Amino acid sequence: MQLDALAKMLPHWVARVRHPAQFWPQFEVLAEEILEQCGQAEKEQVRALIQTMLKGHGLELGPGFKGDYSV
Repeated sequence: MQLDALAKMLPHWVARVRHPAQFWPQFEVLAEEILEQCGQAEKEQVRALIQTMLKGHGLELGPGFKGDYSV
């Protein structure tokens, strides 16, 4: 999955999810896949883009997100 595809499906996904507990595990798996495809130098930038994408929908990654590659 690519970041732009995730961004396109996010509004529909958020609108249809009944409870955040259904959303976050699935979203984190997809976000993790995207981050794993990135080079080490890109991870910080892609993670920031994911955060920005989520903030546009009133959401935010928690500090426990497995994709936290901050140094």
